[in-house]
Amino acid sequence: MTQAHGSRARLRARPIRRRIALLLAVPLASLLALWAFAAATTLSDARQRLTFSTVRDEVGDPAGRLTQALQRERSAGVAFLAGGDRAAGAFRDQVAATDGTVADFQEMARSPELREAEGMLPRRLRTISESFDGLRDLRSRIESGSITPLQVIDEYSRVLDDTMRLVAALASIGEVSIYQHSNALLQSYWSLDFMLREDALLRAVRAGARMGTAERAAFAGWAAEGGMLFENARTGVDGEVARLVQRFAESEAYTAYRALEDRVVRAGTAPAASEWRTTVDAALPPWQVMAEEAGYALQTEEVDPASQRVMLRFYLAGGLGLLAVAVSVALSLVFARRIAGELRSLQRTAQQLAHERLPSVVARLRRGDKVDVEAETPRPAAARTTEIVAVGEAFDAVQRTAIGTAVGEAELRENINRVFVSLSWRSQSLLQRQLRLLDEMERGASSPEELEKLFRLDHLTTRMRRHAEGLVILSGSPTVRAWDQPVDAEDVARAAVAEVEDYTRVEVAAVSSAAVHGAVVADVIHLLAELIENATAYSPPTTEVTVKIERVANGLAVEVIDRGVGLHPDELAELNRRVADAVEFDLADDTDRLGLFVVSRLAARHGTRVVLQPSPYGGTTAVVLLPNGLLAADEPQTAASLQAAAGPPPVEAPHRFGRRLDRPRRPAVSAPPASGPGDTAGPPPRRPEPAGGPPPVFEPPAPPEAPPVFEPPSRPEPAPESMPLGAPVHDPSAAPGDPEPSETTGRLPKRIRQRNLAPQLRGRPQGRHAAAAASGAPEGPGEPVEEEPDPESSRALMASLQSGWMRGREEHEEHEADGPGGPADDDPRNGWR
Repeated sequence: MTQAHGSRARLRARPIRRRIALLLAVPLASLLALWAFAAATTLSDARQRLTFSTVRDEVGDPAGRLTQALQRERSAGVAFLAGGDRAAGAFRDQVAATDGTVADFQEMARSPELREAEGMLPRRLRTISESFDGLRDLRSRIESGSITPLQVIDEYSRVLDDTMRLVAALASIGEVSIYQHSNALLQSYWSLDFMLREDALLRAVRAGARMGTAERAAFAGWAAEGGMLFENARTGVDGEVARLVQRFAESEAYTAYRALEDRVVRAGTAPAASEWRTTVDAALPPWQVMAEEAGYALQTEEVDPASQRVMLRFYLAGGLGLLAVAVSVALSLVFARRIAGELRSLQRTAQQLAHERLPSVVARLRRGDKVDVEAETPRPAAARTTEIVAVGEAFDAVQRTAIGTAVGEAELRENINRVFVSLSWRSQSLLQRQLRLLDEMERGASSPEELEKLFRLDHLTTRMRRHAEGLVILSGSPTVRAWDQPVDAEDVARAAVAEVEDYTRVEVAAVSSAAVHGAVVADVIHLLAELIENATAYSPPTTEVTVKIERVANGLAVEVIDRGVGLHPDELAELNRRVADAVEFDLADDTDRLGLFVVSRLAARHGTRVVLQPSPYGGTTAVVLLPNGLLAADEPQTAASLQAAAGPPPVEAPHRFGRRLDRPRRPAVSAPPASGPGDTAGPPPRRPEPAGGPPPVFEPPAPPEAPPVFEPPSRPEPAPESMPLGAPVHDPSAAPGDPEPSETTGRLPKRIRQRNLAPQLRGRPQGRHAAAAASGAPEGPGEPVEEEPDPESSRALMASLQSGWMRGREEHEEHEADGPGGPADDDPRNGWR
């Protein structure tokens, strides 16, 4: 249910830019609609202005030339009918000129711009083209004389009227004043055409002759209509156009024309040809000049400013409106990007906290570094949106709480580690005291069965000490055992074997005389002991575990080979990863793999490489590579000289405790002063190293709760199988005072006084005791050996005792814990598989 709900929530998730776009869509659409309406309105006016310019540039001038050509052809045709060869030639020449003008006009009319123009322009052009088709028939009738002059004037005037209507239809620009002025000028030009019609008609009537009824009616109509049109033109304009029209209307030429026209209308007879010709020739040029000047004035004073106003409105409504829309969209995008950017910055800060800063802080805390919460919790990037600022403040509180919690958890973990260390040290102190007590009990044992049990208890105590030391390692603290001198690698391996429960199954094969630095001997012993114990725990009890030691190019290789059931490749890879990565110990999941983490910690501490791989026997081989930096350059301190000075070897363990360690002994190594808190010189060894005799040590009294110093396993080396139970093993280097074998004396082996002391601490036997020691005869009961110590040795011993005691008290007070100590649990779950 929760998963489905989360899936639906993820499906409904949308980017914030899209949501902002949806919020701004309605106002932006409204603004866009208003802009479109204003732009469309102004665009219509702009198109009208463009139409007017097109009419003037492309239609107006050709139409004007066509009108003048038709007017001249009309006059020439009437003159041709009136008679005369010269008139016939002039008519034909004018027809040719008119055809050229018509051809140019038709070429212009066929342009795509005019054909696709809106309004009445295409229809007017088609009408004029059809009128041109009738000119051929009209000309034929003129040349044949089958048409009257009045009919010729009417036919040409019909074509001229279509041309004038074309110009009138295209002269509007949408401005009322411009339309009125343009129409007034067109009426003035039309009035001029009526004067030319009258002139053509009077050319066909003889001077002084009365006009026919039709001619007189036509002349009177033309005069009336022309006068009315001119009057409308004069009163329908203002400004410069009105001034030009008014000036022509008041001119002498125009007044004379109107007076002569009125006289002809009243009299009904044609005036003298010279008088009419003079009057018309005087009025026609000024009239045409007035029309051109008025048109130019209209263009400059009204049409151009109106066009500019139209284009200005178009630019304002279209350009600025579009700019406003674009700015609105741009601002919306900027706001959306800013909000999205602020959110992304907050997201990056959160991811950086989750994936970088918090893991880094936790890692530093695990390393024991101090962490400043203020320095590790920078405030999120400044935002300008109130809600995002609030979210950033909430996130800042979250990260501070997270970092603070991590610091608190680290402090709690550190305190727990201190408790572990304190408990471990207390346990080691008690175990050390227990080992001393066991050593005393072993010295006084009177039967093989009792000695066997004491050896078992001694071995269990040694293992308990290793487990207690494992807690110190898991807590991240260094171990307290250390050596001043390098230790032979084989002795290190045998010491590790001695800390394993089934040590009798382990065989050590060393082909190298390399030595390990004393400072890391304890950790190497612990690491090897964990690996060896794991090998013995997960292999059949009847099989052997082999430990091979060999010097290689990159250091010293130690192989722990078992003959168990092996591991799955995936599990083997996972264990190798954990050992190599030195992952943090997890109390919740990894309590059954304590040995694995102890090995991982020790390997990481000293740069040692540990690899688990299948063994040739089907089990597992643990390969430990000690780097050259952990190996001593010179020969290790051996036990050869120490054995000679230390006296005979101790009593051996019973047979069944040493059947795999019954090889010739190697000399042991002396234990250096310990470096842990409350550390003093180690106690006398309870038993020899698996490879030889015990190291001579100093043991001043230690505080009861001080952690123990390292003591190489002191279990006696087991006797050969053929040797009777409890019989000691004779060493060729033994001192003359060695006890006789049990099969000779018939008694249990007895420990010899000062046998396990360093040569410097041994006193020389005096009197009969010296003789008894030299002869090997046993001392009588209750007869202690009296020796006179050397003054220099006594002074050195007391100085060492005082120095160690003071150091132990100081370090013990520094590391003292509150809780009681106890032995580490010998949990069989310490195995790895």
